[in-house]
Amino acid sequence: MSFIIKREDIPHFSRHVISKGYTLFAPVKGEFKHSFKKIAENQVEDVSLDFVRTTMPPLKSLLIPPRETLLKIRNGKVEETLPDATSRTAILGVHPCDVNAMSLLERVYMDRPKDPYFEARRKSLLVIALNCKTADEYCFCTSFGTGPSLEEGFDLLLTDLGDRFLLETGSRKGAELISDFYMPRATSTDILEKDDTIRRVKGMIRRHVNTAGLQRIMIGALYNPIWNELAGMCTGCGACNMVCPTCFCFNMTDEPELDSGGTVRIRTWDGCLLWEYAEVALGGNFRRDLSARIRQFVNHKMNYWLNQYGSLGCVGCGRCIEQCPAGIDITRVVARLRGETP
Repeated sequence: MSFIIKREDIPHFSRHVISKGYTLFAPVKGEFKHSFKKIAENQVEDVSLDFVRTTMPPLKSLLIPPRETLLKIRNGKVEETLPDATSRTAILGVHPCDVNAMSLLERVYMDRPKDPYFEARRKSLLVIALNCKTADEYCFCTSFGTGPSLEEGFDLLLTDLGDRFLLETGSRKGAELISDFYMPRATSTDILEKDDTIRRVKGMIRRHVNTAGLQRIMIGALYNPIWNELAGMCTGCGACNMVCPTCFCFNMTDEPELDSGGTVRIRTWDGCLLWEYAEVALGGNFRRDLSARIRQFVNHKMNYWLNQYGSLGCVGCGRCIEQCPAGIDITRVVARLRGETP
């Protein structure tokens, strides 16, 4: 079902979501960029849907917090700190690339054995996605079919039509949410305008990755001199790992609680570009050289994911390119490996 919601009614709609018992996260315009924040009832006017991308991936940050406590050990007893199963979270304004990245993360964390922390948050999450209205020089989602529009993976889907939004339902949960929120039904003209908008955005996207036979090419390039060349540019900061919506690696540490005498087990994001990532006991490191770590990152996105989960591990959001202080562009790396002019 499709409806029309006026642009000026987005705050009212946000308030409606909160009134249904959801904790709402939505994009808010900051000094330099938008970021997703928890929205209280008195903050619904701050919701801003005019953005290309946020620095941090919003769904990954919600489902797999950068730092979370998994369990506590006190007086010889282990206490799991699972998310509240009764809580409900809604996220408004998520772009297609991030929704598709969530679908990839589901393959990782919902495969056996399931991660109970991810599973609990995913089951309680309602996704109100937002088709892209524009693109910039970093976008390359069309290479993987992960944007700029969505066909599935959402509960509700918005498309910006200027003075109004087209709202489409994608699940029973989404339909229930809007059942008592009055909106006029969309017309065939509105649907055609949506299609025109998506075609226009696709035409804006200039970066591309040629995925034809890519795994074979990547396997044949494991000893390509490009990895040493990139190592001379890369700072090893791991920014690409941290902003990537499909990077799922983590580290776990046990930390003492000085006040209780107990111990907490903490899970934190980790990344293959960081020197300590492949370090093992007695100082051994399987990827001591930066060239090996860069090769691992690119190959995991463009090669290894296929064997692991049946698809490439990149959604073309452009964050790794935008945030790289050395200006490394994964699309140019792949083009060079294919012998193409980037």
